[in-house]
Parts: sequence; C-alpha cells; structure tokens
Amino acid sequence: MVGESDLLAMGRAALEHAAWSQAALHFEEAAATSDAAEAWEGLSWAAWWQGDQDTTLSARERAYRAYRGTGDVCGAARMAMWLASDHLKFRGDDALALAWVACGRALVSGHEPCTETGFIRVLEADMALLAKCDPASAERLAREALDLARGIADVGVEVVALAVLGSALVASGSAEEGLSRLDEAAALAVGEEFTETIAPGWALCHTVSACAEVGDFGRAAQWCRALHSWSATWHARLFFGVCRTAYGQVLAAGGDWPNAEQELQSAMADLCATRPGLVAPTAVRLGLLRARQGKLAEARRLFEAALPLPAAIAALGELDLAGGDATAAADAADRALRRLGDASVLDRLPALELLARARAAGGDRAGAAAAAEHVECQAERLATPYMRGRGRLVRAEVLLAGGDHDGARRAAEDAADLFGACSAPYEAAQARMLLSEALAALGRRERAEAEARCAREAFALLGTRRPSRPDASEELSLREVDILRLVAGGLGDAQIAERLFLSVHTVHRHVANIRTKLDVSSRAAAVGHAIHHGML
Repeated sequence: MVGESDLLAMGRAALEHAAWSQAALHFEEAAATSDAAEAWEGLSWAAWWQGDQDTTLSARERAYRAYRGTGDVCGAARMAMWLASDHLKFRGDDALALAWVACGRALVSGHEPCTETGFIRVLEADMALLAKCDPASAERLAREALDLARGIADVGVEVVALAVLGSALVASGSAEEGLSRLDEAAALAVGEEFTETIAPGWALCHTVSACAEVGDFGRAAQWCRALHSWSATWHARLFFGVCRTAYGQVLAAGGDWPNAEQELQSAMADLCATRPGLVAPTAVRLGLLRARQGKLAEARRLFEAALPLPAAIAALGELDLAGGDATAAADAADRALRRLGDASVLDRLPALELLARARAAGGDRAGAAAAAEHVECQAERLATPYMRGRGRLVRAEVLLAGGDHDGARRAAEDAADLFGACSAPYEAAQARMLLSEALAALGRRERAEAEARCAREAFALLGTRRPSRPDASEELSLREVDILRLVAGGLGDAQIAERLFLSVHTVHRHVANIRTKLDVSSRAAAVGHAIHHGML
C-alpha cells in the first residue's frame, strides 16, 4: 500500500508536470488517509488549474483549518490569501475576498518578512487596482511588496509586484515609467525559475492587459506571445482567456476583425468555464467590436451583461449617442465617472471622451470644450500615439460642432497621422471623415471628397461603414438631396433655381429645411455633413 508521504510526493511531481487530474487523484488519496494540510493544499491547486471552483474553495478551506490546527501561521495565511483571490475571480465576491485577505494579513502581522506577507501585499495591490480602480493605493502596496521581495530574495513576489506596480503607474498616467516596469516584470517572468508556478502568468497577464489598454499594441503582442506559450505549457485556460482578450483587442485595433472576433469569443468561452468573475471586461471588448461591425443589438446585450462595470456604462452611452440621445449619453458618462472617482486616468478616459462628444451634440459648447481639454491632457499623460490620437480626435469633433472648422481640420489631421503611426485603421478613417467635413465647411471640396472617399474605402475594407445620424439620409426628400448636391457644387440659390426650374424662394426654403433636418448651422456645414456620411 502506498504511504501518505509517497502519495504527497507523487502529487507534487504531477503538479510540476501540469498533470492536473493525476495530481488530484494522489492528493485526494493522501487527504483521505490523514487529512493533512499539504494534501488539501495540493488538491486545491490541481482543481484550480482545471477551473473546478467548488473543489478549489472547499480544499483550500480544509487546508486553512489544518494549517491553523498545527500552528503553521504561514501556511494558513497562504490559504487565506488564495481564498481571497478565488472568491474574487471565480465568483466576483468582493466582500468574502476582503474578509479572507484581512484574515491572512492578521496572521502574518507579527511574523518576520516572508513569501506569504509579500503575496498578501501584492493581492491587496491587485484588488485596489482592478476592483477599486485605485491606482494610488495599488502603487503604494506594490512598492511595499517589491521592497519585501528583494529583501528576502523571493523572485515570485518580485515579478508580480513589478507587474502590478507597472499597471498601477500606467493607470494613473505615468505611462513611461509604468511600461518600463512592465517590461522588467515580463522579462523576469520568461527568464527565471519559479517555486510559485502561477507567478509568471500573473505578471504576464498584467503586462499584456496594461499594454493593450494604453494602446502600445506592438509591446502587447510581444508579451502576449510569451503568455500564450506559458499558458500552453501549463494547460491554463484562465490565462488563455486573459491572453485572448488582450490579443483580441490588439487585433481589433489593427483592423483584423475576423481573428479578433475569434479570439474574443474563445476568451469568453474560456473564462465562462473557468473564471466567471473575470468575464465582464471581455464582454465589453467583444461588444465594442460588435458596435464597430454595426451589430448594435448584440453589442448592447454584451454591455448590459457587463454592468455595473464603468467601461460597460460608457459603452452603452456611446450607443445612446449614436442613436441621437445626447442627454442619455451625457448621463452615462457622468455615471461612469462617479463610479471611477478621480484616480485612474486610463479607466476614466472613455467616459471623458463620451462626455465631450455628448455635450457637443447637445449644443453645450463650453462644456464640450472643457471636457475635450481634459481628454487631451489625460491622453498626453498616457503618452502613446494611439492615446494622443484619441485626444486629438475628440478635439476635432468638438471644434467641428462649435463651428471652428480650421481648428477641427488641424486636430483631425493630427489624429489621422497619430493613428496611422500605430496602425489603427478604424480610428484613422474616423479622423479622415471628420477632416473631410471640416474641409468641406472651409470650401475645400475637392480635398474633402478625396478624404471622405479614402475613409469610406478603409471602412469597407474593415467590413463596416461610418454610422450616420439616425435616418438622416432617409429624412431628406429626393428634391432636397438634389439641391444639396448642387449646393456642394458651389451653386447659389438663384443658380439652383434656374437649374431646377424653381423659384428662388422655394430653393431657399428647401435649404433651410435641409439645415434643420441635419441639425447644422450653415450651408457649408450641411455639405460637410453630407460628404462625411456619404449621402451624395
């Protein structure tokens, strides 16, 4: 008969070779023999890697009690820390996660510095960043963990602390330092041996996600490949899900929408099966792609499923704005910003962009200008060409709505250049459409038509088209479209009247109706709008 020590040794060996089912059998037999803490801890990890949340949680609780019973403070603290992480990521249960992490912290409060103290600090930093959107607290806790890790020479704690620190710095707007820390963490993750198998995956997850969020798509793709390789080695569906979400975001930004869709759908499947508490951000990413594809009903369902995530609130506001409801869009932006507070620059940016556009659409020029200024300042702090391009794009929209056509032209040109530099074709086409409208309003119709044509071709290559205002083309009569086309050709009312055998008064009335229907302030703006939306 195989003894307990042999069963534990076989279980450990199976874990080291990612043989999760075999490891579970050995640890189950060992636990049945002696109820040993190590057996329950080993079983919890075998179940964790397979995404079996019930077995994971029950085995960790048994291990926690067994370690407490033998006076092993570090073992009990370790189980408390992982129970906190699991309740958060399996079930999204913030309250239980906070209770367990507090329990672990209390256990090691009087203990000399150890690995468990470091990982508890790292988890607290992770929770502050991801669950509370508080990068300042996350940075402080991650620095404490990093100092502790280097003091006791624990590379596992060090690699995760570096990654969480980098993510916190990026989120708070210190992008250059943050990306440097993330590179440091990722290089350590792929170049060192780790006692805690999960540590490099945890660090790479942060690195890939933060790089993708801040628009450094080349760096995100590089480290995504490293995470994918690590995930394949350890048969880690959880990390496949996180990896695919980030990679799907990179592919979507680069214009490879079919493969982006496949990656995001696979990520949803992986995370639904293994970590339901982590699904919401992936649902938002897939919803954003669906919105770009014109599948608005499906996008709305995905965003609603991700509520109350602030990113989902802002995304629903974008759909409201596209539907012509500027008030609902502004309300959504305000709601998302209230939930986020003032801390996270990265998380707040989509809601600030929405607020600027909604105010512009609602006629609040001063409010729109103030919001656009805020967006540009925050985008500059995030530093990447993609983020700076987003700032200039919002500025172009606000200036165009306010009648500053030359200012809008310059901002749209800047945005198109920045998006071109980072290979973001959808945003580049958006910028060129705005540029075409500004140029048309300035009377530079030949170049306006060329920019609009290039933008429409780019949208067509992506498999979508630039959304117009709701039913705008359907609201115009055939006669009004004819007149608008002649206005675009530079004809005045008298010339149009002669061409169409109408009275000048009738032409003037048609032009006024066109302006009212398109909600624009001038003939030039009506032409710009028509060129922008392909109505002519």
